[in-house]
Amino acid sequence: MTRWVMAALLVVALLAGTASAGPKWELGEDSWMSAGFLGQVHGSYVDGGTDPYDVYLRRGRIIVAGQVMDGVKFFVETDNDNAGKRGTSVSTDIQDAFVDFQIMDSDHWVEVGLILLPFSFENRSSAASLLGLDYNSETVKFVNTFVWRDYGAELHGSFLDKRISYCVGAFDGYDMADSAKNPDADMRFTGHVAVNLVGEAETGWFYSQNRQGADAYVSLGAGYDWQDKATLVSIPLPEGSGPVTVEADSEAWVVDLQSGFDLGCSDVTINAAWYDWDNSAFKGNTGFVEAGVQTGKTMVTGKYSVQDPNGDAYTEDYTAGVHYFMKKHNARCGIEYRWGDSPEMVLAGVQFLL
Repeated sequence: MTRWVMAALLVVALLAGTASAGPKWELGEDSWMSAGFLGQVHGSYVDGGTDPYDVYLRRGRIIVAGQVMDGVKFFVETDNDNAGKRGTSVSTDIQDAFVDFQIMDSDHWVEVGLILLPFSFENRSSAASLLGLDYNSETVKFVNTFVWRDYGAELHGSFLDKRISYCVGAFDGYDMADSAKNPDADMRFTGHVAVNLVGEAETGWFYSQNRQGADAYVSLGAGYDWQDKATLVSIPLPEGSGPVTVEADSEAWVVDLQSGFDLGCSDVTINAAWYDWDNSAFKGNTGFVEAGVQTGKTMVTGKYSVQDPNGDAYTEDYTAGVHYFMKKHNARCGIEYRWGDSPEMVLAGVQFLL
């Protein structure tokens, strides 16, 4: 298994060395289309696991974006998520698919389709420009989503020269196969507002956790997610009686931060969030603080994360990493070590973005 891990990472590292921007085709005066590919290979070791070593394709995405006419854009993305992880079979899914309409030549847009929920900096971030090797997914406890996405429509844009950005929408509540979603659930409402104390707020489809030496910025955010009667929960009754199924609401809020600045010899990035969850999957709080210091092409990272479910075990973990950017996010590699209340883990990864 170790030989397979090293061979896979070596092959992807060689491919990453040639990474460049994907092709773009001009289709008319105001229309164009571009294509790209995101590949991420991960190798992991989990202490105490029955099968501690694993290597898998964390993400393999084909990305197509374009503009039909001035003010009408689209985005479609496939993914092979965790292909080969613990023997998982390869499955290609449409992960994002939406059209974005500009409102009267303004900084405000209406987006319709399968969309990343506009709830937090973390879940709205692009997988291609993360600070660490992967998301802080242990702190995100959504119900009724497809990898944090849902069908619906949202309004997004900015005010005051991009000092304030917002995204707010109404969604169906994604109905996964064998999920506990209530077929009679109300509409889901989700939104996030960011105020930039320094620099410009991000207003695109996806946020960047690590802007790689861009101008200094400090973004403070807050988000809310709500769906009444979201899921069906089975409650056991005393012996001799069958369980009763009841409707459970889903509500969550977050306060979060993304920032980056130049210290002269190094670039520093700090991301943080504190969540409150009340749904059928998790009731309680989660949070994290993550930082990176980059000098030249090398970056060291550190993270502290907590999970505090009501009436259950408190989990506190730490992660440290070293990363190397051959061509910024287009070609990078890294290794991270996690310790704390969760099983100790070593995670290595290589990314290339074409």
